[in-house]
Amino acid sequence: MKQFLILFVLSFFLIIHKTSAQYGINASYQLFSASNWEGLIQRSGLEGAAPIESGFAVGIDRWFRLKNARVEFFPELNYARYSVDWGDNTTSMAHQQISLFANTHFYLFDLAGDCDCPTFSKDGNFVKKGFYVELSPGVSYAISSFKGRNSDPSNSSIIPSIGLGVGVDIGLSDLLTITPMVRFRRHFGVEWENLSENLNLISTTEIIAWQKSGLETFSFGLRLGLRLSE
Repeated sequence: MKQFLILFVLSFFLIIHKTSAQYGINASYQLFSASNWEGLIQRSGLEGAAPIESGFAVGIDRWFRLKNARVEFFPELNYARYSVDWGDNTTSMAHQQISLFANTHFYLFDLAGDCDCPTFSKDGNFVKKGFYVELSPGVSYAISSFKGRNSDPSNSSIIPSIGLGVGVDIGLSDLLTITPMVRFRRHFGVEWENLSENLNLISTTEIIAWQKSGLETFSFGLRLGLRLSE
């Protein structure tokens, strides 16, 4: 895992190398859904058993843009954690992800604009200059784990994803930008190999198949951008 983390960090800084100097940090509350895993938990009938429903995420990014159009790029290194404690106070489930996201913002109301964003000293409506739609392919290193049952097992995998979002850049000054944002992300084919065992389910073909699930997150977040002198 250490080697993979090092690769992620190096990849991030290679992406942002030699781009103009604007950095960002973001945090978000996330709703979490994995339909197949939820189905297995329901089948287990274990007292107090509950699916993972929410978590949090933090990320760092750096900005660059196309020269002649309001299409802007925010490659991001992100960490997310989702967990749930069961009613017996001894058992919990957790899912963590370390991700690289290729966030691309399309400023639909100002695609041909000359805004040297995120500078907001020019005249114009901040919604026109700041509203964007985001497309965000990504890849994650995911770890799913049980605590308190069967020797606390865990498993890991590398998973692709695609995200969509909207947000509005609000310029507090020529140096600081704050961005409220809403995002939806779909992760594909995440497998929790020992989930049925931990839920005391008999491993039939159907049960084993349900250990692989798509993951969906719906998030509400805030980004703070800092523009440094070049």
